[in-house]
Parts: sequence; C-alpha cells; structure tokens
Amino acid sequence: MAESVSAHFSVTLLPEDLEEWEDALATLESGRFAMWLESGRTPSMKFKPDESRGLWVSVHDGPSSGVSVSLPLFAPPEAWASEQRDLLARVREVYPREVVETSPGSYEWRRATNV
Repeated sequence: MAESVSAHFSVTLLPEDLEEWEDALATLESGRFAMWLESGRTPSMKFKPDESRGLWVSVHDGPSSGVSVSLPLFAPPEAWASEQRDLLARVREVYPREVVETSPGSYEWRRATNV
C-alpha cells in the first residue's frame, strides 16, 4: 500500500551548500551513497544507489517536523547528474553577488550602493 505525501520546505542555500551539492553529485556519479544539507538547519537529503541502477532518495525534516520520507527513483536517466550540474551552474549565475560572510557561518545580503 502506498501513501501520498505532500510537503513544502523553505530552504535558504548558503554558498557552502552549493559546494556540497557539487561534491554530492560527484559521489553519486561514482555510484556511492551521498548526503546533502546535513547542517541541521534545514531538511536533509540522502541518496542511495541500488544494484538495479535505481536511486533511493530520503528527505528528513529534523529541524521542524521530524518527518522522514524515502522513495525509489527507478534508474534515473544517464544524463541526470549532468543536468543537475547544469542547474547548479544556473543557480550560481543568479546567486546574489552581494552575499557577504560576516563571521564564520553568518551571512548578510548587502545591497550594492551607487557611488
């Protein structure tokens, strides 16, 4: 019996989150288990490849609801990781340049001032 799940998580991505996603993609491309967003401030994701070229994806909302959901993706397309890299590049292109790390792990979005 399958149950239906509907959820929405607001997540603020920091620069290191984008770097960690790139690392997770490299790990997945090598056929190994990968995790993303494990900081504890957002829902986390786990990706576990299986023997049939499928991929189990788990999302855990530890910071808020404590809910975990796992689902199989049956054999993602060969170009899946490449498409994810393309999407990551697009995110990096539009990521605000005025994000400044004011102290370790603390960020501010500053508006550019016209001089």
